[in-house]
Amino acid sequence: MSRPSATTSRKVSNRKVDRVESDSKDPRWAKIFVNGVTRAVARLPRESLTELRIQDGMSWTATVAKRVEQFTTRREAREYSMGMLARSTQNGTTIARRLERRGFDSSVVHETIALLKADGWLNDDTHAEVRADSVGRSRPGMSEDFLAQSLEWEGVDSARAQREARRVTGNPESKKRALALARKAIRERGRRNALAIAASLLRKGIESAIIEDALRKEGFEFDE
Repeated sequence: MSRPSATTSRKVSNRKVDRVESDSKDPRWAKIFVNGVTRAVARLPRESLTELRIQDGMSWTATVAKRVEQFTTRREAREYSMGMLARSTQNGTTIARRLERRGFDSSVVHETIALLKADGWLNDDTHAEVRADSVGRSRPGMSEDFLAQSLEWEGVDSARAQREARRVTGNPESKKRALALARKAIRERGRRNALAIAASLLRKGIESAIIEDALRKEGFEFDE
């Protein structure tokens, strides 16, 4: 998602607002022009003009310009965050990391996350649950520790990651699917490669007990 083309200038100050006119490309936006400057000093959503107290003839001071700039920055941060949420579930940590990488100040990042949570757009418990279920479905039979670590890598805090990993890995159906996949892999690769496959499954986070069970059911003694 590209950042909105909202621009402000604090270099232009101590002038009067000459006019506020609709953007010809999108009438929902307004351009602010000041005396003696050809280009617009700001481009804002029309509904924000009242909130920011922008009107013809007012003084365009450094204070006003800063207020407008702060508004547009916060708006950009929220729009970018909402774009992330529209694509997939997120938590506060992942959004904060992305905002910081895009150069937003920490104060803007913290305010954005707080408002998204207050408005109900962010729920870290729901995100942890959804992600744990998704990873569990795509990689059945993962050990509790491996799944918890995977969630933490995604930005889920340790307590939630461990709680959800415990819930998902205790699912009997997940263990059954993992056992079937492990047995299939052993059969398809042949007896000579069985132990190598077992080691590969272990590296992928499959519970060792499931791998041992698969080996036994395919005719291997565990001490092989």
